This record gives sequence, structure tokens and C-alpha cells, in this order.
Amino acid sequence: MSRAPNCAGWAFVYGTTLLFFSVYRVLTLRSLITMYGTEKDVTLDVQVGAVVLGALQDLVCATYLSAALWGVDHWLKQQPTEAEDEDEGVQKPRDLRLRRARQKASVVRFAASFLLFALMSVPFVADLLLVRIRDMRFNFDLVKMAIHESNNASAAEISSAEISQAYISAAMAVATATVFAVVRARNNWADLTRWSPTKQVIQVVARRLKRVEKLEEEETTGFLGKNVLSEKPDEVSVTILDDKTEEKGVKWCGGRVRAIVVVVALVLLPAVVLALSQACSALVAYAALNATLNELFMHALFVSSQGFLPLVANGSILAETYIHTDTEDYELFQEDSLYRRTTGFHGDLAFDVKVENENPPNVLLVVVESFRFHDSHYLVGDEDPSNLFRGSNITVTPNFDKWAKRGVAFSNMWSSWRTSRSVESLLLAQVPYDSVADSGMTGGKKNYELDGLPQFFKAKGYEPFFTTGCKTDYDDWDTFLPSHGYDTVWGRDEMIKLAESDLGITPDQWFGKEHRELYWGVHDDISYQILGDLMVNKTKEQSDRMAKGEAKKPLFLTHYTISSHVSYEERPTWYAEAEKPDFSPLYDGVEYAGSIKNYVEMRYFSDMEFGKFMDRMSAAGILNDTIVVVVGDHGQAPEAGNYIPEARDVSVHHVAGALVAEGRLGDAVGLKIEDATEQYDILNTLADIVGVPEEGFLQDGVGRSLKRQVKFGDRVVYSNNPSRKMSIIRGTERLRYDRAARSVLLHDAKADHDMHLDLFPDLTLDQQNEWLKWRDHGRQLSEYYVKRWDKRCLFEAKC
Repeated sequence: MSRAPNCAGWAFVYGTTLLFFSVYRVLTLRSLITMYGTEKDVTLDVQVGAVVLGALQDLVCATYLSAALWGVDHWLKQQPTEAEDEDEGVQKPRDLRLRRARQKASVVRFAASFLLFALMSVPFVADLLLVRIRDMRFNFDLVKMAIHESNNASAAEISSAEISQAYISAAMAVATATVFAVVRARNNWADLTRWSPTKQVIQVVARRLKRVEKLEEEETTGFLGKNVLSEKPDEVSVTILDDKTEEKGVKWCGGRVRAIVVVVALVLLPAVVLALSQACSALVAYAALNATLNELFMHALFVSSQGFLPLVANGSILAETYIHTDTEDYELFQEDSLYRRTTGFHGDLAFDVKVENENPPNVLLVVVESFRFHDSHYLVGDEDPSNLFRGSNITVTPNFDKWAKRGVAFSNMWSSWRTSRSVESLLLAQVPYDSVADSGMTGGKKNYELDGLPQFFKAKGYEPFFTTGCKTDYDDWDTFLPSHGYDTVWGRDEMIKLAESDLGITPDQWFGKEHRELYWGVHDDISYQILGDLMVNKTKEQSDRMAKGEAKKPLFLTHYTISSHVSYEERPTWYAEAEKPDFSPLYDGVEYAGSIKNYVEMRYFSDMEFGKFMDRMSAAGILNDTIVVVVGDHGQAPEAGNYIPEARDVSVHHVAGALVAEGRLGDAVGLKIEDATEQYDILNTLADIVGVPEEGFLQDGVGRSLKRQVKFGDRVVYSNNPSRKMSIIRGTERLRYDRAARSVLLHDAKADHDMHLDLFPDLTLDQQNEWLKWRDHGRQLSEYYVKRWDKRCLFEAKC
């Protein structure tokens, strides 16, 4: 039987690694390309570019794996594990101690090989799995989030198909790692110390140096006349060196050459591939990305914060591009920073709210879980151009509609996906932190300097108060909120205590047959009752203070609901048994009819409790002394199932919004503002309504005052989803675009809710460039906030 070449072990490692990566990438290539582009982008040049660039990144990854495995083999070789004793081809009996040492070495080689291959493959496999099932990319921030939010892991919506794919991917990776480790443990030829690439280079260099030296010696001798130079100098140049001469040459140049080879393999090659990846098109770079290598460079070696991707936006902005200068008066501290002092507002009024400085109204901000705009027939309108109500005259939110008609409705309000990110927009007027794993609230941000709605109202003499039925340990709300302006925070635990002491709820009723609680917290019927009690008590305290001639100390209260959280199945028993409207026209005959039915029933429940609360406040006379803003934290899309609601893009981001100010709106009652607005507009709107403090107020937001009249479609708003795409809305048109790739889709969000018709190709070149200019502004703005959060300099002129 022929003996395997010395380099067989290296060939095995490189061959297995590159084949493993290539198979996975090719199988996922279409999903990778369409995640950042469209089907039109799945062209031969893009596919070839992604495969070639990916292979280069895989080569770097394989080189690092080989270096680590060589280190293991080298260490094992230093241990007392003698090779088999042989004498003239006859094998002698082995010493039992040496046999055990060899077995131990095999076990170590197997374990190390399996572990290193697994460490190399897991991020890569997890990344491509997420691309296939969720259109997401893997990074270690997701792992940190999973650990941080492990208490909430059981509430994650994961389909059986996704679980099956995860099992299959894991099994394939484990099987490959096992075979790889077994081969290396059981075969001597797989030992990487049997052959060294540096040794081969050293020997070649040594030979070349000696040949040059010999040739120069012969030429010098001939020149001096002591000998005649051969007529065939080529014969001299290929003279074979003896062993002693070669050994001398190797020693002379070995250390230098070895260092050069190591630097080339472990430093220069990765640097070239890194530079090439950052220089190529974003679509190719993202499709080619080796997540293992990328995470290694970004989070382990800290070589590059950019990773193996092109830099599309660096966060450099011109502040006045984003500040609504037509309506806001401000002092800007630095032209490339949004940090400023707002001193007032100006311009024609879209509506007015009567406010007396001597008796300022309470302000209540109600943020409703998963409240999309097309749950309200009033917001959609009777014409319903996208047929969202399927020809019916149903509304899922009759109480919201009732109060929106008595106030000012925002039918074109947008949000950014996920509840925590709504806090950033609503309280700080920011485009939220662009990360799948983190938000601006993650970690509590206790030592950050922030200014927003709580600080503004505190400066106005208000008492900031936060209530929610939800548990506040989620995403560190319990640290963030009291650290940034809220004097009092009531979450699920406080609600439970108050319900048991004041409402007669017993401990066994929370998760007993009454089901007064769901996984995420206390149901809305309980939280609205406690909210109402709080407002009644606070109003009485205010009246008592004013009767004594003291300052009123009005209330700024933010309340988040929770009952309409996915999966919409948990509900109080009394409501489950109650008669409900027939919503079947909204879901009959569609794929996810069960999910839609559950959603609309829980949306109706939450709306019903909101109506009871508002009616109670109205009957008590509190609404006449309170400005109420109602807005969805984000939307939802049960039509796409509970597992990937983002698949119905507009439903997730287009939210309901209204302002109610009983007895204060005059002729503006019933106004419907149809221009594009965003959650981050609420800060300036409320500041314009209640009045700016004499010294002004600090902010770093991008909102405008909706109280002021602007020309329809002149101003853009930004609505982003870290796990999907970014978007810009002007009027009713919406441009959906990628963070890095060139693909865009323009549609009329009102008439084409589900994005069937792309309007972008039919635009003139100037019109297209105008949209692309705003796209670039959106990318820079998003990166601006990421950098400012990361560097803790949101409220500093220079960062």
C-alpha cells in the first residue's frame, strides 16, 4: 500500500473546510442575494462574484483553522508519545504505558479537532440558517441578546418548519465535525507536523541563495584569471548542493523566512481579502460574507469595526438637512450634530390646542401594543383603496375611531419595528438604534446623558409617571426609565400588587381559571383600571394644591398596553366567554385565518378597555383637563402568520395615531392629517402645544411639530426595521431600501399596501435621484445615531 504524501493532512483540512463552506453558500446563494436585492439581481456575475469572494474569505478561515490545528499537533508531538519501535520491519511489543499515551493523544486530537471545526462552522451555519428562515444575519450580539433575555425565550414565536431546519443544519454541521475529527484522530497522515509550508519555502530560498553565491564565486574567479568560467554557466547554476551546505543555508535564512511566511498567511492574505471585500459591491460582499471570519475580525481580534463589508454610511450628517427649519426655532451647537436647544416654533397652524399657562393640562401618552393603522376604518377611510377591509364596513377599533373623530387623527403615522425602539422615537424623537439585537434601552444606559419628553415636562413643572401592565425587566426598561426622567415607574409587579390590594384580585386568579394575566404582563382591563384610579387620585391632589394657592404640578403620564401582543391567544376568561362582533369577513378563506381571528379579537378587547377608560375619564371631568395622545408602538401582520410578521412590511410599520383634547381644539375637531408623520414627531408637537420653557429645551431629535401646517409631501419621515429594510415616506409614497445594496422599491402605501407595483422604474432620472438622495440621508442618519449611542455622545456637540 502506497504511503500518503506528507502534505496530505494539510490538503484534508483545507479541502474539507472549503468544501463545507462552499456547499452551504451555494445552497443559500439565491436567498442571500434576494435578501439584499431582488430576483432581478440573481445574475451570473453577481453569483460568480459572491462565490469567488466567499471562497477567498473561506480560504482565510481555513488558514486560521489549520494554524490552530497545527498548534495542537505540535503540542502533542512534544508529549512522551513515542512512535512504534521498528527493527528491520519487525514490530516489537508495545509498552502498555506508551500505548495509553498514544490513545490519550488520539482523544485530545479528536476533541480539539471537533471543537475547533465546530467553533469555525457554527456562526457560518447559523448565519445562513437565519438568512433562509428569517431574512436575518447572525452576529454575536444576537447571542448576547438571547442570554440577556433568556427569561423571555419561551415567548418567542418559532414555527415547526424553522425548528426542523435548525435541527437539520445542526445535524449536518455536527456530522461533518465528527467525521473531520475522527479522520484526524485515527490517521497519522493527518498530523499537520509531518509537513510544513514554511519549511518548503525555507529550503527553496536556501537553495536559491546558495546557487547565487556559487555563481558569483565562479564569475569572480574567472574575472581574476585563476580559472576560466565555464562556457555553460547554466550548468553551474543548477549544481546540486550537498546536505551540509543546504543545512547551513536553512539555518542562515530559516527564522526570517518562517516569519515572512507566517505574516503572509495570517496577516497579509486576510488583509488583502478584507480590502477586496470592502471595495467590492455591497450586494456581492453581503452574499459572500463568511460570518465566522467577520465576527472573528470584529469581535475577537478587533481588527475592523466595519468587517468584510463595504462602508456605505459613516454617520456624517449636516444637521439642518433633518431639522424642520420651516417650523422650529433653535440654536445649533455644531452643524454636524443634531444636539441643539429648541427655543420655539413658528408658522401657520394646522390645528391649535387652547392651553392656559396658569392651569396647564395633564398630558397622557397611550402607546398601544401592535396597533396598526388599518385596524381603524376611520383612518383607512371609506374608499379603502387597498381593500384592507375586504369590502366590509367593519372597524376593529370602534372606540378609538369614536375618540379620533373628536380629536385630530394621524392617518399616515409610521414607526420603526419593535416596542423598545418606539420608546426611543416617542420619548427622544430619534430614529431608533439600528440593531437586531439591541435598542437604545439595552443595558439600561444608566450613565448616559439624555433629554426628551420626561425631561421637557419636568422642566415645565410636570410630574413624569410611567405605567404599563408589561413586565419591565424586558430590555432593561426597569433601569432605563427611572434613570432618564421618570420619577415613578409602575410595571407588571406594581400592577399586581395594586390590583390585589385595591381591586380585589386574588393571587390564584392571575394564571388560574380567570386568566387575569398573560405571559408578558397584566391584561389591559386591569392596567386601564389602575391607570384610571391613578389619574383620579392625581387630579384630586392637583385640585387640593390649587385650592391652597400652590402650583398645580400637572401629570405627564406614559402608558404602554400589552394584551394585544402576539400570539393573541391569552385572554381573560370573562372576555373569552363574552359575545364578540363577527369579524369573519376579515379572515374567511385566507391562509392564516386563525391568527387573524385571534388578533382582531384581542385588538377589539384592547380597544374596548381603552373606550371604558376614556368614558370614565370623560364622566369624571378629567378629559377636559387632559391632552391624550394615542399611538401604536408598532404594527402587526397576522396575515403573514405569527412567526414572521415583518413579511407584510407596511402593516408592521404603519400605525394608528390620534390626539384628543376635549374642549380645546375648536374648529380642528375631526381634522385628519394625511401627510406622513412619525412617532418621533410627538416630542415637538407636545412641546409646541404646552409651550416651550423660557430657556428652551435640549434635544437631538428629527421630529417636527404637527401643530404647524406644511405642504403635503414636502417633508420625508424615516421608518426602519433592523431585521429587514429601511424606508422613507413622502406623502403617501414610500421608498423601501437596503442598508447597503442598491435595490429599492417605491410604492404608494395608501393605494398599494402590499407593494405589488414598483413605481421607481417609471420615474424620470431627476425624480429617481431625488429619492436616492433621501435614501442616502436616511442611511447616514441611522448610522449617526448608532455611533452617537455607542460613543455616549448624543448630547454633545462633538463626538
